[in-house]
Amino acid sequence: MTENNLTPYASRAETADRMKITGSRPAVFWMTGLSGSGKSTVAALAEKKLIEEGHAALMIDGDTVRTGLCRGLGFSPEDRHENLRRIAELAKIAALSGQTVLVCTISPTIADREQARAILSPAVRFYEVWMAADVRECAARDPKGLYKKAFAGEIPNFTGVSAPYEKPEHPDITFPASMRAEACADVLARTALETDWDLDRLMQTMLRAAKEASAKIMEYYEGSYAVEYKEDKSPLTSADTASNAILTGIFRREFPEFSILSEEEADSTERLSNNAGVFIIDPLDGTKEFLSHNGEFCVSIGFASGHRVRAGVIAVPAQRIFYFAAEGHGAFKLSFDALTDSFAFGLDGEPISVSDRREKLIVTASRSHGDRETEALLAANEDRILRTVTAGSCLKGCLIAEGKADIHYRFGAFMKEWDTAAMQVICEEAGAAFTDLHGRPVRANREDPVNRDGFIILNHPESALTIPDGLL
Repeated sequence: MTENNLTPYASRAETADRMKITGSRPAVFWMTGLSGSGKSTVAALAEKKLIEEGHAALMIDGDTVRTGLCRGLGFSPEDRHENLRRIAELAKIAALSGQTVLVCTISPTIADREQARAILSPAVRFYEVWMAADVRECAARDPKGLYKKAFAGEIPNFTGVSAPYEKPEHPDITFPASMRAEACADVLARTALETDWDLDRLMQTMLRAAKEASAKIMEYYEGSYAVEYKEDKSPLTSADTASNAILTGIFRREFPEFSILSEEEADSTERLSNNAGVFIIDPLDGTKEFLSHNGEFCVSIGFASGHRVRAGVIAVPAQRIFYFAAEGHGAFKLSFDALTDSFAFGLDGEPISVSDRREKLIVTASRSHGDRETEALLAANEDRILRTVTAGSCLKGCLIAEGKADIHYRFGAFMKEWDTAAMQVICEEAGAAFTDLHGRPVRANREDPVNRDGFIILNHPESALTIPDGLL
């Protein structure tokens, strides 16, 4: 049978559908470098880290493949070229199944690595990773005893000794020989996770969606709106529902692989089994502040994966500013007018961080939801408190994140995930501790979205107040 008689059959499954199961966007890390440079060691560590995070990952080791798929191929230039072609095709199939693939192979020539890139792109995200240890450093390690044999002439065509190695010209990631394997693996795992979320695109979409929803909210704020009341007696305005329609419409269109948990939509247990991620949305946080016309209301958008909030945006429509953060990248403040189509994380926005105060603390309290437990806590610790600042919605956390306040305590099961998700990652990335009242981490995307054990935000652990007996 000739190639003319072949009819490839396309899969009926979409990448978004696979991502909901595996949690991984198709990506291949093509790790190149001399024998002994640490390719397999680093890849195995990264694979383990990703799997522990709940993401599908697979390491393909060059030596292992030669015992099966590529058995019978030698080390001539022609056989090496065919060996790498087969590995690239295998990596493509594995990646398209919904996995992050880490390929460990010397792949000594630029042409061979470009062949791999051509096979894999644009179907999957391709990263060329160079383990930059030179011959002297690899020979000193010589974990397999191969360099000793190569220098003695016992192994012909040994890359770096009797066969050339062409260094990558523009690798996507470079690891110097001095970098510890664990640290290298951390970089690969973080890059893979951010590829799964497509971080810059994710953040820009969240920012632009929040800005669009804010504009709609302000139309109602400066005009007229309808008000009704939910079963729990909390108000619901036409601004809430309009903002929710904008946000959920954008996210379902741009990121169909992610689920949505929103205050203004019926909850679905589907989100609990979605390993790709979930948007956690409060389309108008601070409806009472909206009705009071004090400007202290927000659009709150969190993104969670693996039961952790990974990114968050809080927009303040009346002030035309964003607070935003992503895990491992810090927290920032940005004006609506400064948002551009070329947004890049770390390049746009003013970095914010918590204060270093440990005494004479500034406490934030709810403007519209006071409670006796907080009053008792503040009274019992009045010698450590400089003043109390009231604020609406999740602005309390934003004040702590930018160092204008220091601590916040919230008792009782009043708040839900959509009230706190974005605030949590912004505060944490600004340097704060965000826990429940017992000091435990606050998990995201729970079956029960109610924060039944309250929460605490501290600019520093030493700022913790003494909770009187009977309040917990």
